Amino acid sequence: MVQWRGRVTGPILLLIVAMGVAGCGDSTILPQAQTSGALTAASVRIEQSGPAHAQIDASHVTFQIDNSGTLVVNLTLRSTEGSPQTLTLRASLYDAGGKVIGTATGGVVNLASGASTLVQLNGGAPNGTIAAARFEVTAQGAPTPTAH
Repeated sequence: MVQWRGRVTGPILLLIVAMGVAGCGDSTILPQAQTSGALTAASVRIEQSGPAHAQIDASHVTFQIDNSGTLVVNLTLRSTEGSPQTLTLRASLYDAGGKVIGTATGGVVNLASGASTLVQLNGGAPNGTIAAARFEVTAQGAPTPTAH
């Protein structure tokens, strides 16, 4: 049997405790954004629906995943209405088989007649490769200022 005497036991005990603490790790697993496979197909079909008087420029629609794992959809929207309007957008995303794999939403307030603006929609990372996107654009007339 080994007997420890004097002050040597303090540093040795401290070393053993430090090694034990260093060996303990955080086992929390955080969900990660899609890292395998392509986000989009080589060509993504863009469709527009809804009653709004506005047009999406299909050649300027982009999809990306940001650092937080959120889907970011950027597009250019042009008003074809004769007066200002409030527009809301919702994107439904589809894989090559036509299955819905995600959604994104956003809006533009008081887009002037004939004006164009950049719009950003956000949603969760899609559950597959985006092959098509259908954007529903709805509008309400802009409020008319009242005199007081």
